[in-house]
Amino acid sequence: MADENQGESGPGITPSELDESTHAELRVLYQDSGMSVRFARERQWKLVGGTLLSFTAIVAVPELVDVSTFAAKGLVLASFLIGAGAIYLLIVYQVWQNTELRRMQEIGARFSNIFVQLGGADAAREGRLHSYIVLFFMIALIALGNALAVLLMSRHYLAG
Repeated sequence: MADENQGESGPGITPSELDESTHAELRVLYQDSGMSVRFARERQWKLVGGTLLSFTAIVAVPELVDVSTFAAKGLVLASFLIGAGAIYLLIVYQVWQNTELRRMQEIGARFSNIFVQLGGADAAREGRLHSYIVLFFMIALIALGNALAVLLMSRHYLAG
């Protein structure tokens, strides 16, 4: 009295229709995309940390060395350029992640029905929402760090 839909894979599982070599290629591509997403996320956080350290150095320079008003204004300009560049790179990394995640979703659609159910549209939508919340948080950190650097530098370029 075995269910005829069970097949070799178990109840309710429909294996992919791919041959072994194609399946292996797609698994490698899927794994490569996953590693690329993790790498881009890691780079984003290192970029935020490096940017905040740069702001700290910009604030520390006039505290350690006597700088002119012109040099202090130059340091403020440098902080704005560093912040803008960092935000641009964060967005580039975010676009790269989205490209890789779409690639993973398309590859995953060719695997078994269980894989498709677990990594379906709801999971992808939730993941994208989470990544944009984190991106907003990173941009806010950089903006707040830059504002704090400018505020702390103000006594050096407003004096005189």
